[in-house]
Amino acid sequence: MTHSRVGRGAWSAFVAVLLSVAAPLAAAPASADQIDDAFIAALVNQGLPVPDNDAAIQEGRTMCALLDQGTTRPLLVMRLMRDTNLTARQAGFFLGISASAYCPQYRTMVSG
Repeated sequence: MTHSRVGRGAWSAFVAVLLSVAAPLAAAPASADQIDDAFIAALVNQGLPVPDNDAAIQEGRTMCALLDQGTTRPLLVMRLMRDTNLTARQAGFFLGISASAYCPQYRTMVSG
Protein backbone atom coordinates (compact mmCIF):
# COMPACT_ATOMS: atom_id res chain seq x y z
CA MET A 1 0.00 0.00 0.00
CA THR A 2 1.41 3.36 -0.94
CA HIS A 3 0.73 6.62 0.81
CA SER A 4 0.59 9.74 -1.24
CA ARG A 5 2.33 12.77 0.10
CA VAL A 6 1.24 16.28 -0.63
CA GLY A 7 4.12 18.14 -2.21
CA ARG A 8 5.35 21.47 -0.88
CA GLY A 9 3.94 23.30 -3.94
CA ALA A 10 0.49 21.74 -3.56
CA TRP A 11 0.45 22.57 0.16
CA SER A 12 1.44 26.18 -0.52
CA ALA A 13 -1.32 26.49 -3.11
CA PHE A 14 -3.83 25.06 -0.63
CA VAL A 15 -2.77 27.52 2.08
CA ALA A 16 -2.95 30.40 -0.42
CA VAL A 17 -6.50 29.43 -1.34
CA LEU A 18 -7.47 29.20 2.32
CA LEU A 19 -5.98 32.62 3.04
CA SER A 20 -7.69 34.21 0.04
CA VAL A 21 -11.03 32.83 1.21
CA ALA A 22 -10.44 33.94 4.81
CA ALA A 23 -9.21 37.46 3.97
CA PRO A 24 -12.63 38.92 3.08
CA LEU A 25 -14.07 37.38 6.22
CA ALA A 26 -11.41 39.02 8.35
CA ALA A 27 -12.02 42.33 6.58
CA ALA A 28 -15.76 42.27 7.24
CA PRO A 29 -15.61 43.66 10.79
CA ALA A 30 -13.47 46.56 9.60
CA SER A 31 -16.02 47.47 6.96
CA ALA A 32 -18.85 47.06 9.43
CA ASP A 33 -17.03 49.46 11.73
CA GLN A 34 -16.67 51.95 8.88
CA ILE A 35 -20.39 51.69 8.13
CA ASP A 36 -21.22 52.13 11.81
CA ASP A 37 -18.90 55.13 12.06
CA ALA A 38 -20.44 56.72 8.96
CA PHE A 39 -23.93 56.07 10.38
CA ILE A 40 -23.11 57.78 13.69
CA ALA A 41 -21.42 60.68 11.85
CA ALA A 42 -24.51 61.14 9.65
CA LEU A 43 -26.78 61.21 12.72
CA VAL A 44 -24.57 63.81 14.40
CA ASN A 45 -24.38 65.86 11.18
CA GLN A 46 -28.19 65.99 11.14
CA GLY A 47 -28.17 67.22 14.73
CA LEU A 48 -29.73 64.05 16.11
CA PRO A 49 -28.91 63.19 19.72
CA VAL A 50 -26.68 60.11 20.03
CA PRO A 51 -26.17 59.42 23.74
CA ASP A 52 -25.13 55.79 23.09
CA ASN A 53 -23.48 54.83 19.80
CA ASP A 54 -24.07 51.11 20.26
CA ALA A 55 -27.77 51.60 21.00
CA ALA A 56 -28.13 53.88 17.98
CA ILE A 57 -26.41 51.34 15.73
CA GLN A 58 -28.63 48.56 17.07
CA GLU A 59 -31.73 50.69 16.48
CA GLY A 60 -30.57 51.49 12.93
CA ARG A 61 -30.12 47.80 12.17
CA THR A 62 -33.49 47.04 13.75
CA MET A 63 -35.11 49.51 11.35
CA CYS A 64 -33.79 47.43 8.44
CA ALA A 65 -34.96 44.17 10.00
CA LEU A 66 -38.43 45.68 10.41
CA LEU A 67 -38.38 46.94 6.81
CA ASP A 68 -37.48 43.39 5.74
CA GLN A 69 -40.62 42.24 7.56
CA GLY A 70 -42.75 44.76 5.65
CA THR A 71 -43.22 47.38 8.36
CA THR A 72 -44.26 50.70 6.81
CA ARG A 73 -42.45 54.02 7.12
CA PRO A 74 -45.18 55.66 9.28
CA LEU A 75 -45.11 52.76 11.75
CA LEU A 76 -41.32 52.88 11.96
CA VAL A 77 -41.35 56.64 12.56
CA MET A 78 -43.93 56.22 15.33
CA ARG A 79 -41.86 53.40 16.86
CA LEU A 80 -38.75 55.57 16.83
CA MET A 81 -40.63 58.47 18.40
CA ARG A 82 -41.88 56.19 21.16
CA ASP A 83 -38.63 54.30 21.80
CA THR A 84 -36.11 57.11 21.42
CA ASN A 85 -38.01 60.30 22.22
CA LEU A 86 -37.12 61.73 18.80
CA THR A 87 -39.47 64.19 17.13
CA ALA A 88 -41.29 63.04 13.99
CA ARG A 89 -38.81 64.96 11.84
CA GLN A 90 -35.81 63.50 13.69
CA ALA A 91 -37.29 59.99 13.49
CA GLY A 92 -37.71 60.41 9.73
CA PHE A 93 -34.06 61.44 9.40
CA PHE A 94 -32.99 58.53 11.61
CA LEU A 95 -34.94 56.08 9.45
CA GLY A 96 -33.50 57.50 6.23
CA ILE A 97 -29.95 57.42 7.58
CA SER A 98 -30.49 53.85 8.84
CA ALA A 99 -31.65 52.74 5.40
CA SER A 100 -28.74 54.49 3.67
CA ALA A 101 -26.22 52.82 5.98
CA TYR A 102 -27.63 49.35 6.57
CA CYS A 103 -30.25 48.55 3.93
CA PRO A 104 -29.84 50.81 0.89
CA GLN A 105 -32.44 48.79 -1.02
CA TYR A 106 -35.06 50.66 1.09
CA ARG A 107 -33.53 54.13 0.77
CA THR A 108 -36.09 55.46 -1.73
CA MET A 109 -38.99 53.84 0.11
CA VAL A 110 -38.24 55.59 3.41
CA SER A 111 -37.12 58.99 2.15
CA GLY A 112 -39.43 61.94 2.34
